[in-house]
Amino acid sequence: MKSRLYPLCAAFALAGAAATAGAADLAAQGKDVFAANCAACHNNDASGIPGVAPPLANALRQRLGSPAGQTYLANVLVHGMAGPIESQGQSFNGVMPAFGTLPDETLAAVLAWLGTQNGLATATVGTDAFAQARTARKTPGAVRKLRDAAN
Repeated sequence: MKSRLYPLCAAFALAGAAATAGAADLAAQGKDVFAANCAACHNNDASGIPGVAPPLANALRQRLGSPAGQTYLANVLVHGMAGPIESQGQSFNGVMPAFGTLPDETLAAVLAWLGTQNGLATATVGTDAFAQARTARKTPGAVRKLRDAAN
């Protein structure tokens, strides 16, 4: 009797490989967008610049992994943020511009790349989070207040 299990297993393996390749492609796109739009303040490797902009590498894993954190990050990218924050033992008090003119897919790609900079292998924030963030107008100061809820 021939086994029909092998073709089924192969199909699942190919689907998993395609998903991994898709996540890698998304992160690669996000890296390019980050370099063009964010690196001037956060450095190409997302390590931040002391006194200017906080590090994002090795600083977002918890937020990327929680629904409240994902909502916060989507709002930061769409609406910008202003006000004092602490990150990795450093204090910052500045303004991050809004990037709401970029498509949801592009913003999701940026967070997919930042996920890789925080030890995550797959994208965690879907385009629906950005679409939801766009439904309400928020000031950068109001977005700052979301940070406390995302901790």
